[in-house]
Amino acid sequence: MKKIFAISGSTKTSSTNGLYISAICQLLGKDFEVSIFPSIADLPHFNPDLDLARPPKVVHDLRKTIQGADGIIISTPEYAMGLPGSFKNLLDWTVSAASFSGKPVLALVASTQGEKAHQSIINILTVLEAKIYSQLIPFAKAKISHDAEITDHETLTKLGNTVNAFVATVENG
Repeated sequence: MKKIFAISGSTKTSSTNGLYISAICQLLGKDFEVSIFPSIADLPHFNPDLDLARPPKVVHDLRKTIQGADGIIISTPEYAMGLPGSFKNLLDWTVSAASFSGKPVLALVASTQGEKAHQSIINILTVLEAKIYSQLIPFAKAKISHDAEITDHETLTKLGNTVNAFVATVENG
């Protein structure tokens, strides 16, 4: 069974991005083993002095989980016209280990607007050498129910196509 690792770019316990991760998991069905990163809030601030042979345990575990996954799902909001700092911090911890290199990554920006964060995540994942499948969902909160059901038909159709392309790469990778 292929392993998928999901990361919410929000520190909020019950976030819209968490709902989108749940919705994507429903679209994936039962053919994948999905684990979700507990919280980006638990990572220490990136510090190159700590990024040595023995990084902090939470960082070591994060890198190991990403490297062991067949694919990665990210759903993040946009804060102040960019990626949330806590999420960018997670990405910074993965650079030296090349954790995302060659990995299929479904990168979703689910926010009110999101264009700047969407471009930013594409730029960063390109530098990290990921295989990127991205989608921007503006006005995201209005397009999903509290039960993680995508209520906007156009969004559901487009996300279904993006998920299918991601899944094809995961299954063939």
